[in-house]
Amino acid sequence: MPHHAQRQRSLFSRSLTLCAALLLTSACTQRGNLDDPAYGGFFNGIENISDGTYDARIATREERVSALQQRQQRLLVERNSLSRQVSAHQNALARLQQDIIVSKIRIGEQNITPQTQARISKALSPPPSGQTDAERLANLQKTIADTRKLAETLAKLAG
Repeated sequence: MPHHAQRQRSLFSRSLTLCAALLLTSACTQRGNLDDPAYGGFFNGIENISDGTYDARIATREERVSALQQRQQRLLVERNSLSRQVSAHQNALARLQQDIIVSKIRIGEQNITPQTQARISKALSPPPSGQTDAERLANLQKTIADTRKLAETLAKLAG
């Protein structure tokens, strides 16, 4: 009988060792990208540290961040430029509108055709806006071109 008990203990000991080995192995196995510290597992983590994989991963991400920061800076400069252009065009439009009002007074209301009166009303109304600075700038440029033509026409009529 003692031989049977010893055999059971030996079998139990081997089973326990096998379970521990399986548990340790499963804890260290990969679950995703081997280069990602969150999923690489213990042994892959050690390998990635020693062979520079993690350093390369960090360098790649730092390059991406730098590129995005440079792009953000370029867009900020572009936005500021567009804002200045919009402001300058708004000022130019305001001057043209003043010229139209002065010409309209000089010509006299009764001497202006209904078609020209409609153009004056449109020119003196607020310009269409836009979703972006670029759209606002394009709308202002078109409005200024139309208003400039009208101002020139009225200036000729006013003498």
